[in-house]
Amino acid sequence: MPIPSRKKDEDREQFMSRCMSDENMKKDYKENQQRIAVCLTKASEGMSPIAAADLQYNVEEFGYTEEITEDNFYIPSEDEYESVAGEQEEDWDIAIAKPGLWENIRRKKEREGKNYRPAKTEKEGRPTQEQLKRAQSEVEAYADHAEPEHAEADKPGPKDPRRTPAPPKDRKKGSKKNKPDSAKNPRGKITFSKKTTERLSKKVREHNAKGKGSKATLGMLKAVYRRGAGAYSTSHAPKMSRDGWAMARVNAFLTLLRTGKPANSAYTQDNDLLPKGHPRKSKAAEYQGRKVKLNKPFLTPKGPKKRSVYVKNDKGNVVKVNFGDPNMRIKKSDPARRKSFRARHKCDTNPGPKWKARYWSCKFW
Repeated sequence: MPIPSRKKDEDREQFMSRCMSDENMKKDYKENQQRIAVCLTKASEGMSPIAAADLQYNVEEFGYTEEITEDNFYIPSEDEYESVAGEQEEDWDIAIAKPGLWENIRRKKEREGKNYRPAKTEKEGRPTQEQLKRAQSEVEAYADHAEPEHAEADKPGPKDPRRTPAPPKDRKKGSKKNKPDSAKNPRGKITFSKKTTERLSKKVREHNAKGKGSKATLGMLKAVYRRGAGAYSTSHAPKMSRDGWAMARVNAFLTLLRTGKPANSAYTQDNDLLPKGHPRKSKAAEYQGRKVKLNKPFLTPKGPKKRSVYVKNDKGNVVKVNFGDPNMRIKKSDPARRKSFRARHKCDTNPGPKWKARYWSCKFW
């Protein structure tokens, strides 16, 4: 198929975005690096050798922006997100903003069945205040931080401690013991301490002994606990430990199993772990793979660049910015290297708009 050509007066970076997102290009050049090289060659037509080299440098050094398609739409796990100072995060639901595109994604999922891998669902769950209280009673070190007995069990209010961002020391990413996708389903291999495993096992026995609602398994609770422990890195309550936060999410899940509905109406993040026959199980697929966070970068281990971020461009449309050399380690801890990079790329005076890769590269330097 013919390679796209740059339109009259079209910005070369805009052409790169259009070329990289072109359906025929993605079919003919499935490897990202190969497609980047072909699009760069086309974008450089008519440029002087120096200008062409400069364009290539910017794309390879910083990255590029692309429109969202069913092929590149990706929902990161909580572990893959990285908070950046000074950025206002925002949830974006593709099913509401782009129903046509969401329908294409849904149809593709149906076509590809088990082979479909567009998104991950390890999203942050916020336990109700009552569940926080229960968890706190299980962690003696935090027993002095009890919520009111009749606390509202819905979305957190403006003074709710659950909105408190985790301090920098607690913003951990990943686990040395467990792989990133280990909490993707109840069958994942998750390793905890003997004490934590025994506590979760006890909860399974006690829940199932009551004979109410759906049965729990250790695999389910391990996955919920791991997701909760990861969510703690983003937000948590003051004086609450990571263990307490994760255990509160386990309690929320057990309530969902026992009663058929969550105590917190906004709690849908673990519906994918529910057993067959649960009344909320049928609703799980509706919410999976729909929401992403704007202005919050995430790691992309499989490329095309080191990181990506969803942002709104100058027209108000959400686009995906891919940035960072996956083969290069940022040495921002070196004052001289950091100063040199920021000076060369005008990070302090003109980093460019938020929907360009250079802006985000400057942020990480």
